[in-house]
Amino acid sequence: MSVFKSQLPFEQLDNGLARRQGLMSDGSTAWEVKFAAGTFDQLQKRPYPQHIRILSGIFEFTVGSDVHTLMAQETLAIPAATVFGCFCLDDGVLLEIQQNV
Repeated sequence: MSVFKSQLPFEQLDNGLARRQGLMSDGSTAWEVKFAAGTFDQLQKRPYPQHIRILSGIFEFTVGSDVHTLMAQETLAIPAATVFGCFCLDDGVLLEIQQNV
């Protein structure tokens, strides 16, 4: 399993999230994102596939028309150009890892 190494300090976002950019040990770009319970990440679409790794907390992800509930140590693959978003059910931290194509 590759390991995250931050490159920048956490940036506080206006929607209650905090994130910082870094690299995975395999060279993939990644973001560590902190959520408070009740915080949501708006629906978005990225041109590249992503891998989500839950470090702590409980999250509900909407990916296309599917809903997934994830806890610590679980992962989720999000295909390129697919609408997705999440809602944090219990304080948590996740990694958004950009997949190299």
